[in-house]
This record gives sequence, C-alpha cells and structure tokens, in this order.
Amino acid sequence: MLTLTSPKISVGIHCGKLRTKGMYINAVVDPNEAAFYDPYDNTVYWCVSTQTGFGPDGDPVHAEVCHGGRECCKF
Repeated sequence: MLTLTSPKISVGIHCGKLRTKGMYINAVVDPNEAAFYDPYDNTVYWCVSTQTGFGPDGDPVHAEVCHGGRECCKF
C-alpha cells in the first residue's frame, strides 16, 4: 500500500485522518518554494471520517487545528 505523506502534515503531530490533495501526487517539493510563491497557504484539507472540510466535532479541518487538542483527533 502506498504511504501518504505531505510536507505540511507531520505524522504524530497532526491527526492521522487529515488529508490534502498533495498527498496523492508523486512529486518532490522544491525546498526554495517560498522564494517563488506567495506564503499564503491555500491548501484544501479534508477529514477522512467525514469526507468534508469539517471534522466529526463540527469544526473546520486544517493543518493548524487538527492536532492532539481536538477530541476527534486520532494519531
């Protein structure tokens, strides 16, 4: 099975049910990406449990909020 990874989601820090489209493409992120693009993060995240942009607790999902502080978070 293919392991899903993302430079924006860290295993053990973020919820294991958090997903982004970048996890499904086979591409290497340029380490100098910040020099070429606006630092605004427009990545679309979704929860595997709900298949929407909202978690089981009804709150939005995002890399900044899907971590151990939420009761629906699973590592």
